[in-house]
Amino acid sequence: MKNLFKKYYNSILSPQEFSELSDYMSNKKNESIIFNLMKPFWDKQMNETDLSPHKNPALYKKIKEVLLLEKQKISKRKIHMYTWGLRVAAVVIVALFVSNVFFFQKAVENQFTETITTPYGAKTNISLPDGSIVWLNSGSTLSYPTKFSKSRPVTLVGEAFFKVEKNHKPFIVSTEYGDVEVKGTSFNVKAYADDNSFETTLEEGVVLFKVKNTLKEVTLRPGEQVIKTLKGFTVKQVETKFFTSWKEGKLLFNKEPFPSFIKKLERWYNVKIEYANPKLDGLCYTGIIEMESISEVMEMISKATPISYNFNNKTRVYTIRTK
Repeated sequence: MKNLFKKYYNSILSPQEFSELSDYMSNKKNESIIFNLMKPFWDKQMNETDLSPHKNPALYKKIKEVLLLEKQKISKRKIHMYTWGLRVAAVVIVALFVSNVFFFQKAVENQFTETITTPYGAKTNISLPDGSIVWLNSGSTLSYPTKFSKSRPVTLVGEAFFKVEKNHKPFIVSTEYGDVEVKGTSFNVKAYADDNSFETTLEEGVVLFKVKNTLKEVTLRPGEQVIKTLKGFTVKQVETKFFTSWKEGKLLFNKEPFPSFIKKLERWYNVKIEYANPKLDGLCYTGIIEMESISEVMEMISKATPISYNFNNKTRVYTIRTK
């Protein structure tokens, strides 16, 4: 564990190591150990006056390699990373996590493409080359050119909220289900690969959704949502806040079916939740999750519905059973 904290301090954690360290830090019992492990690094930083980039040679090398590969100046982008599930008592540690880079941002496919990936339990806020803002939800990946030309194409796997800068060039979000095209608007796209679901929810402007490998097109107006069903794609009126509040650090549920409710919890807290009784699929949940830990959420579920649960420390899996 000491080695993990050392790598964290130097901003060179791998995604797997970050997940392991995040789980360890989310346990309130480890607070004193965490403090003792981090204190030498804090003291060292406070006593140093030389803040040259060579203080972190591994990270500096990664940055230098990307700059050489792209061979062009890339405008600075402000990236915010938020994490949930950590106890309030660990706020100092949370602040340190936010101040470091714990996801890898690199050019892929060719020298003009950039890819951002967020692990489960985190979200990212980035600015695109045209000034558009994107909130990337947990377990999601966004790829985009470092410089837009005749159009503004991005590729999404997962979920993201887009606030698109008005421009004569079309802004196109490509997913495995089809393309969402706009010119200047605010909307949410959900297209995770692991649950075969698709949603596009419009807050402002106009959105055109083109179904993949067909000639079918769907135009959305504010307050409308297109979703994938067993019969194809359909449009309905919705309260957009229930589909966009995640970017503000909270989950809103309104009669949320149990299966999708559990899936959202798994992504939000980076945990695995299992249940075998199909009768639970008929349950629905209404409420708000914001600052609660996963253990607190599981307690609320068990009190609100006729279920019980246990947690396996070895497999780190929650198992839900009916009472």
